[in-house]
Amino acid sequence: MMLRFASCLLVLPLAMASVPVMAEAPATPAMSFVSIEVADMARAKSFYVDTLGMKPIMTISKPGDSFQKIAYNFSGNPRANETLLILIHHDHPGADQNKSSGAKIGFRVADTRAMAAKVRSAGFEVVGVPAADAKGPVLNSVVRDPDGVIVELVELHVP
Repeated sequence: MMLRFASCLLVLPLAMASVPVMAEAPATPAMSFVSIEVADMARAKSFYVDTLGMKPIMTISKPGDSFQKIAYNFSGNPRANETLLILIHHDHPGADQNKSSGAKIGFRVADTRAMAAKVRSAGFEVVGVPAADAKGPVLNSVVRDPDGVIVELVELHVP
């Protein structure tokens, strides 16, 4: 698992060499990306793109690679200062590839209940939603992506 994560750290800068980048690095460290392996790239895209609204911004893998690596964000802008989600699918997976790592991913949304309803109507699992009368600074729904990754849809109400 750690080796796969480390290899992503090495490959991403090489892949981004052809993408225009910001003039300078942020003054403080910033989270750059999260990568997860998926069993079925089309189904994962259906969840993250068609249902949650992410946009593909670059294909990191090259023609001839034995895997697909595609980076997504919500703006569709590769220069945006937002965390990337990288989906990885191996064409001929080993025993420990294309499986959920047990990761948990969180996305801020405007309306957690509405997004959970959209996830459910798209045919994906909804684990829980806040009660209709729930109030507080944070409301969250919990859903699962096609590979069982827990995805929290977080609605923030903070001043």
